[in-house]
Amino acid sequence: MTKKTFLKIFACILACANTLNLQAAGFALYEYSARGNAMGGAVLANKAEPASIAANPALITKLKGTQVQAGMTAVTVGGSTEIAGQKRDLKTSTFYLPNLYITRQMRDHIYLGVGLFSRFGLGGKYKDYSTWSSAISERQSYRMDLVTYSVNPVMASRVTDDLSLAGGFEIMYAHLIEDKGFGRQNGVRIEGDSITWGANFGLYYNPSWAEKWGAALTYRTKTRHLASGEVSGTGLFTSASGEATAALALPDQLAFGLSFAPLKKLTFEADIMGIFWSSYKQLRIDYNDLRAPNNEFKHYKDVYRFSLGAEYSLTDNWDLRAGYVYDESPINHKYMDTMVPADDRHIFSGGVGYNAKGFGVDVSYSYMIVSDLTGTTEHGQTAKYKDATSHMIGLSFKYAF
Repeated sequence: MTKKTFLKIFACILACANTLNLQAAGFALYEYSARGNAMGGAVLANKAEPASIAANPALITKLKGTQVQAGMTAVTVGGSTEIAGQKRDLKTSTFYLPNLYITRQMRDHIYLGVGLFSRFGLGGKYKDYSTWSSAISERQSYRMDLVTYSVNPVMASRVTDDLSLAGGFEIMYAHLIEDKGFGRQNGVRIEGDSITWGANFGLYYNPSWAEKWGAALTYRTKTRHLASGEVSGTGLFTSASGEATAALALPDQLAFGLSFAPLKKLTFEADIMGIFWSSYKQLRIDYNDLRAPNNEFKHYKDVYRFSLGAEYSLTDNWDLRAGYVYDESPINHKYMDTMVPADDRHIFSGGVGYNAKGFGVDVSYSYMIVSDLTGTTEHGQTAKYKDATSHMIGLSFKYAF
């Protein structure tokens, strides 16, 4: 493929990234590239790609010259929520997660990069929501969209032949829409935007005395959002339209990865990530014309995410990949709601990659099985999450100039 053809594909994905609504049924997102999806996200300590900016920026010290990567993951989700014996299904929808990355080697040991991707998102709307009783509809959302975009510039340095370090800062934009109730008498919409910042750090160690092994450590800081916007409608928590602010804390993440290449063509990796969701205690909404805020208590728990991945070079041009993820849910069963109707997740994935003359394309497919959960809402109503599943198809294009 020529450079001109790749740039046309790249421009097309750029256009999609600006027009598609970025959202997903999960809250934390890890779909940074098709290769990463196929390997269950276990890409912290093995082969590098421009998308390593999102996973472990220390890996970009393996990338020569200037390299560009653009891609997208299509996600379909489904499931149901039962509150006080009233069951409603989510509308089955397809959402799109675009991503863009550029890296450049500045000197022998200095590398720069920038990425555009999403780390958090919610998206879903319930069928037949208007038939929920008012005791449910005024307290629970029938539609929730939380969209985040992160711009993440990074700098990496090869400190020694064995060790690379990296750091960067993250500018995160968030847009929130929440709909509760129905009709003129108790329909409420809350909508707002926020921009905040965070930081990320990465380490990659590939010892010369054990070159088949690689180790990685990454950390992303907590981000705090204060979204400013409007509330409109009348209902249990507000009696007039006007301005409002919503406070939301998103967790920090600490991950460790270990890779092993028993053969030149075969690589395995195992990762563990701690996600410190206990910082997400509530979604607090303050109405400027009312004294009392609307506190939606969450009391999330700190959790772990375990990933296994494998990659086999079938030929000089073709790679085969597979992965598995066990993703613990942070949801407190005493504070269940309709926003994230899912418990622990098992993700099975696979994919292929093709590389030739600086050009590469990766394709992945992932199937998510979600455990059911039974508990109560913060108001004491019985709650159940059932039959949640998801399908994800990823596509990425890469080019080394």
